[in-house]
Amino acid sequence: MLKARFRFFSKKPIPHQLTSHVKLLHKVAIVKKDQVLILKRSNNALSRPGKWDLPGGNSEWPQDLKRSVINLHQYDIVREIKEETNLLFENQDFETQNLIYFATYFEPDKQIYSVNCGWAVELRDKNQVVEISKEHTDLTWITLDELKKYDFGGIQRDYETKIIRLALA
Repeated sequence: MLKARFRFFSKKPIPHQLTSHVKLLHKVAIVKKDQVLILKRSNNALSRPGKWDLPGGNSEWPQDLKRSVINLHQYDIVREIKEETNLLFENQDFETQNLIYFATYFEPDKQIYSVNCGWAVELRDKNQVVEISKEHTDLTWITLDELKKYDFGGIQRDYETKIIRLALA
């Protein structure tokens, strides 16, 4: 009985998920003046190939952690931005005052519950150079007026455009 109650906790790591049924997704609007950085996903990406995206990604289960850590999401976001853009941010940049979007999403066919967080941070050091990872093929800085020119993957991906609108409002 006890084993059945806790079967949703996977012993094996699941890429891009906290557990087999829970995801914590972070997307970041990096703002420079009146523009936001967007990245184009590679054409061989498993999800939304060739579509535009914000930097960020899913938190993964912290298997190697030996002690309790508060606000572990901050490390995840800073790491993701560094991996995808080579831009450096501080953990403190991802305190709740910079959380501009929050939503949950449930996929009944996969039994996956997602928590989606959107962040807005100012690029303080304008001399930092964006270097995209192999996950992406292009980058651009866009204004709010230019947003409608870019395909983020359809209506189900509307939260990225909502994050951009909120960040540039």
